[in-house]
Amino acid sequence: MDYDRRNVYKTRRQRRRTLTASNRREWTVERNKLLEPALPARLELAERPEELVDMALARGDALTGWQIVGADLTGMDLTELEVQGCLFQGCRFTGANWHGARFADVVFRNCECSALQAEDADFCRCRMENIKAMGAGFAGSRLAHVRLENSNLRQANLTGALLQQVLMKQTDLSEAFLAQCRHKGLAFRECTLMGTSFFGTLLNGLDFTDSRMEGIVVSDTGKELRGAIVNVNQAADLARVLGLVIR
Repeated sequence: MDYDRRNVYKTRRQRRRTLTASNRREWTVERNKLLEPALPARLELAERPEELVDMALARGDALTGWQIVGADLTGMDLTELEVQGCLFQGCRFTGANWHGARFADVVFRNCECSALQAEDADFCRCRMENIKAMGAGFAGSRLAHVRLENSNLRQANLTGALLQQVLMKQTDLSEAFLAQCRHKGLAFRECTLMGTSFFGTLLNGLDFTDSRMEGIVVSDTGKELRGAIVNVNQAADLARVLGLVIR
């Protein structure tokens, strides 16, 4: 499809300036409550989803109010794509580029997102269920009111992410990078955190007692652990991480 991608991106940047300001206002309200995606009462089923996405990219339009099932968007460049009020079910995004994309009121269900690159993307009021995102990149992204459940994010990179009202439940984050993250309202429930890096991320007030946590990476001083809530077994492992000898 022939189109001037530079003009498309220029249009998106202009719209994103307005949307980003709006997002900041959204994130200042109801920070103490996890908001669920507000999907339209009726979603339109996309008969040719790959063509639909390609058309949105070509025109610089947002995807709004669609149910997209079984789409294969492997390796597709979705840079700065805007998606609102949509359901993605059983879709494949392996190796796709979501750099700077914006998702608001979106549900991802049973999707393959391994090696996805979503640096500097925005996720607001999104739910991700049974997602496989091994090695996915979310560095510098902003997640506000996001629920991530029953998913595999082994070796995913969330370095420098902003996490506001984010629930990670029954999700494998082994060897993932949650380094230098800023967060408020972040919660882990029954997660697997084996060798996860929290370097530079303050864990004060976070409850890890029902998660499996072992061999996590922190700084030599262990300042990240101050105020974290752990159980006895986790405390013993953290002591070894810090070089303490328990007798």
